[in-house]
Amino acid sequence: MLHVMVLLKFLGSYGNAAAMQKIGHMMGILKGAVNDYVMQTCDAILKHCEQVIKWPSIEERRNISGRIRKAHGFVNCIGLIDGTLFPLAFAPDYYTRKGDYAIKGLVICYDAARITWIEVGWPGSVHDNQVWSNSEIYLGRDKYFDQKEYLLGDSAFSTSALMVPAFKKGHNSSRSEEKRFFNTKLAKI
Repeated sequence: MLHVMVLLKFLGSYGNAAAMQKIGHMMGILKGAVNDYVMQTCDAILKHCEQVIKWPSIEERRNISGRIRKAHGFVNCIGLIDGTLFPLAFAPDYYTRKGDYAIKGLVICYDAARITWIEVGWPGSVHDNQVWSNSEIYLGRDKYFDQKEYLLGDSAFSTSALMVPAFKKGHNSSRSEEKRFFNTKLAKI
């Protein structure tokens, strides 16, 4: 349990707070042990990655779709997608539009918040939709989606047969009542 706590503290820290010596002092261990614990715990987690994060089978997708339809009214929806940034201390190639450094991550999960796919490694400045449109899952869509199955995403994504995004607010205009209602339903999932 200490190994996992050290890893979570390390991953959740930024700047000086991520210093091995500082984390070691807080956890009551030597700074060298912090590095060992982080590496060992990451290795242990990554060994199980393919068993835990996997695309749902046809039957699982039908169950997911049924739950989402019953609870939220979205027919044939098999998951939700969103991008995130994993901060870095310094990496010039990974400079973001927000003025810091990060690696872009794109995550798909379903209504029970179980991750079914993740794409990590793009520079933080890359747009979510660009990562999505270049991903294995999008390019090999016939392997991952049955006819009419799709994902819900935020307004960063473009509409396609596989993606139903939230409506964007246009310049100098507001969204219609129907579009606001749709976005609210999407956000509740």
